[in-house]
Amino acid sequence: MTKPPKPTKVQALALELLSKGGAFRSTRAFADNRVHSPEGSIAPATVSVLVRNGWATWGPEVSLKKPLDLTDAGRAVLPPQE
Repeated sequence: MTKPPKPTKVQALALELLSKGGAFRSTRAFADNRVHSPEGSIAPATVSVLVRNGWATWGPEVSLKKPLDLTDAGRAVLPPQE
């Protein structure tokens, strides 16, 4: 039985960003694949790992924005808050 993966430091920071809500990717043709939030942005490679590991999931598109939401599995691996 393999252990579930632990997030790297960058992935943990991305999960913290998602826990604050409001993270989305623009679906406009000229936009990049970064996920943006009022607190910062997440690189496409990091987003890919978060989704692949089940820590985040894409929500339905709203007003040319596709939200990235934290899952219960993502909440479970969040670093403890100080």
